[in-house]
Amino acid sequence: MKQLLPLLLCVALLVGASCVSRPWHRTAGEYVVVQPGPTDTLESVAESFGGGEAGLKAIETLNPSELTPRNTPLLVPAKPAYELGIRSDGYQLVPVLTYRWVGGAGDGPGLVRVQADLLELETSGCNVLSPDDFLSFIRMERSIPERSVLLAFEVHHAEEFRALVPQLSRPGLTGLLFVDPALVGTEGALTWEEVTLLAGEGFEPSLIPTTEDKLSAPAAKESLVGYARRVKEAITSSHALLARHTKAPLRFAAYPDNQGNSVMASVLTSLGIKGIFRQGDGGNPFFSDNLSVVRMDVGARGAEVPLRRYLDTFRHAELAW
Repeated sequence: MKQLLPLLLCVALLVGASCVSRPWHRTAGEYVVVQPGPTDTLESVAESFGGGEAGLKAIETLNPSELTPRNTPLLVPAKPAYELGIRSDGYQLVPVLTYRWVGGAGDGPGLVRVQADLLELETSGCNVLSPDDFLSFIRMERSIPERSVLLAFEVHHAEEFRALVPQLSRPGLTGLLFVDPALVGTEGALTWEEVTLLAGEGFEPSLIPTTEDKLSAPAAKESLVGYARRVKEAITSSHALLARHTKAPLRFAAYPDNQGNSVMASVLTSLGIKGIFRQGDGGNPFFSDNLSVVRMDVGARGAEVPLRRYLDTFRHAELAW
């Protein structure tokens, strides 16, 4: 029996240490009730139960300091938020909602539709990201608010888009403005003055390379070397034209024909492009490939299709910790 005493003492110490490593707590539905110890703070409770710094705001909201005396039980979300939108039951997605005016009159989404969509984003509690925040998210540099989206407008023919411009000047409304530099200033297209004005309103000019021939694949009997040279010349000249007029570094581009490959990606990244978009479905998680970011053409959806069909901002998954 005496030989067992040291072993029992060690076990008791280990159990005691584990008991004091986290405050007393009990799960109650969507929340965990935590009884903090004398030395515990909201920060230490968040570290143990709420996902650390990323979950601290939710804990502070549930337990306002003026209503929470020291050492009283605290409410903590049972599914804590972690950095970059990760939770125990899944991870955050950011839809890129794109509206395109690429044909003639009547080809793009109508003013009433876009206005209704913007109103729905506001009333449903969605957060419209700035290009800076979106880029930081997909580069795993910054967490963003829940239910975040990015807006994008692709404008080749501007007659109908111009009616929307006054609606885009409201505070907090930002996004991307995709243009083909060879079209800007031509009949029916945006002028360079309008592109500059929209940039000042928070809509960052983004590149769609000019090309008369498809760049997504070599032409018949075209060698790979010839194809690579053609891609480089087309993209480099388009980039130079847009950069010269905007007088700012270009960070975003979209693949011509909405199809990308490694040759185009290589040329675009060599010019300093940080995010390249392709057309598709679904949102973008923090681990997105920044050379293949998905943008959805929500402006082309049928009249019977609600915007909420494109507002999936969280993907449920069983994540192991």
